[in-house]
Amino acid sequence: WSPCSSLLLLPASSLTFSVPATSSLSLARSSPFLSPACSPRSPVGLPRSSVHVRTRLPSPLSLSAMATEAELVKQVWSDAKTIAVVGATNKETMPVYGVMKFLQAEGYRCIPVNPGAAQRGEEVMGQKTYASVSDIEEHVDIVDIFLRSDRIAPVFEDAVKKGVKTIWTQIGVEDEEAAAAARGRGVNVIMNRCPAIDIPSMAIPTPRSRM
Repeated sequence: WSPCSSLLLLPASSLTFSVPATSSLSLARSSPFLSPACSPRSPVGLPRSSVHVRTRLPSPLSLSAMATEAELVKQVWSDAKTIAVVGATNKETMPVYGVMKFLQAEGYRCIPVNPGAAQRGEEVMGQKTYASVSDIEEHVDIVDIFLRSDRIAPVFEDAVKKGVKTIWTQIGVEDEEAAAAARGRGVNVIMNRCPAIDIPSMAIPTPRSRM
């Protein structure tokens, strides 16, 4: 499991269907920076001809909400320039490393947030590391969080304190209570998504493409 996995185990109310080996189903464009954990793949031990993908059955109301969120995703990444990456690391095997590298390649300024690395004076991917979002001196457009769901509420509070307009959490990371509180203060909150999937699949213009 990883926070950028495309195959998620969902509740029993979900729908299970089979994807044949010859299927052309694709969830994201190929990217040299996309971690394997961000790409659809067969679970270990199962033949590709019998991969079971489980997904929620959308209700009519949730379909409308999904369309609204998709527009918000396009807007925030089209406008953004500076991203605070919470949980950033130099470990190349971690999904956050691949996503941050992807964002940098697309022209976003990525500022790593990692208290341990900041305390040790370490840089992450060549960038100064900060202990918290509020410690960052410059303006931040999006806070992208790579932490367990039970650890993100303080980051939401810190981002709101900083004046960040958008809080983003990676796939599998959600806190509805913290999200509701942030939205109540005018912050855009998008959870359980990955920019390394959404940006190419939605053809969202990035700083590099806008140059």
